[in-house]
Amino acid sequence: MRILETVSELQQLSDAERAAGRRIALVPTMGALHPGHLSLVKVARERADRVWVSIFVNPTQFNDPNDLSAYPRSLDADLEACELAGVDVVFRPDAGEMYPSDGQTTVEVGGLCEPLCGRARPGHFRGVTTIVSKLLLAAKPHVAVFGEKDYQQLAVIRRMVRDLGFGVEVVGAATLREADGLAMSSRNANLDPEARRQAVALVRALERWFARSMRPRPQPPRVRPIATSCWRWRGPRSRALRSRASTTPSCATRTRSLRLQAA
Repeated sequence: MRILETVSELQQLSDAERAAGRRIALVPTMGALHPGHLSLVKVARERADRVWVSIFVNPTQFNDPNDLSAYPRSLDADLEACELAGVDVVFRPDAGEMYPSDGQTTVEVGGLCEPLCGRARPGHFRGVTTIVSKLLLAAKPHVAVFGEKDYQQLAVIRRMVRDLGFGVEVVGAATLREADGLAMSSRNANLDPEARRQAVALVRALERWFARSMRPRPQPPRVRPIATSCWRWRGPRSRALRSRASTTPSCATRTRSLRLQAA
């Protein structure tokens, strides 16, 4: 397994792999890898000859400095996990490599970025689309694999790739869950017992919503009353909890092709 730290090294290797007729799949991550990330590596391996993983905690997608500093980091364990998973290249640049001090360009997607996380975390998606653009330009992959856990992010990236003509196949991989139903996430390590209880309560709310949405009816059930009944008075108050069409941020009107999204 090779470990690269500069964009120029990665671009040169990509050019050589493409010239040899080999397909490249990129799995962008912010590190603190868990089995969910490794499942993305498996999906990537099914679609390409070479699997590359990027590890970079992107500062521009954090609108809270404390959130950035608290984000878990475990580089040595991440590199070991990548090697065991058969990753061919790990790209681990520093902030200076990805964001030159005189840089003035960002990438922003309208519409899709406005509701849900876009409203709750101003500037978040601008940071995501900017770094993903940079990673795609650096790695020049044929395929990029992202988890469906961050579904709005996945929709935003797909739109950006289509609108800007990157020529990359964006693949969404299924969410892996822990034994209690909570989606695997690097941030789970920061949850105290009460926060975890509340997070699992949200999972139960989503499960109940899904069960009700499958009943014959012209409209999907209202989400918030179901969530409230699961959380009761002690539960967290979500900043956004809506049923959405799977490819747009607009409110869904039918149960076909829906995603329940919380922020």
